[in-house]
Amino acid sequence: MTEQKAAELRHTVTRLTEIGELEEAKEAIQKLIELEGHSSFAYNKLGVIFARSEDLGRAKTCFENALTIEPESAPALSNLGNVYRENGDLDGAIRLYKSAIEYDPDYATAYHNLGVVYRQKGDFQKAVEHLKQGNKLQRVMARRELKGTSLGKRQPVFWVVLALAAAAFLYLFRR
Repeated sequence: MTEQKAAELRHTVTRLTEIGELEEAKEAIQKLIELEGHSSFAYNKLGVIFARSEDLGRAKTCFENALTIEPESAPALSNLGNVYRENGDLDGAIRLYKSAIEYDPDYATAYHNLGVVYRQKGDFQKAVEHLKQGNKLQRVMARRELKGTSLGKRQPVFWVVLALAAAAFLYLFRR
């Protein structure tokens, strides 16, 4: 039961962070820490909150704490790379993004971030290459997530019936 509650809290933290509800996300992180202790996930998300609040010093500390707990955390490596990029250390950012990709070759965000830095450095060929790879991985991930939803689980027959019904409706409506 505790693991299920922790999973629900992690999902809530992610959702709240994505939609910009940062104070609510902090509260959910605190509940998560009370439930399972300090974790790479909690520090990483807290770092994201600080970064979005433009407190890059605290964000950097949180990402480093996340990496102390889980050195191979692609999200924390990529987010720390964002701090380096924001502070003008493009080579440091590249190193961190490449580490994130090394640990998780399917982590689309790291490819995207790497493409952005290469664009900033003027290496447009590498920028396009990494941005394309990031987009490709993002589409694959979106398809996998869709398969897990009720919409993605519907049989192709459902879509054929729906298309026929729409066509019939349009035919009758235009008459």
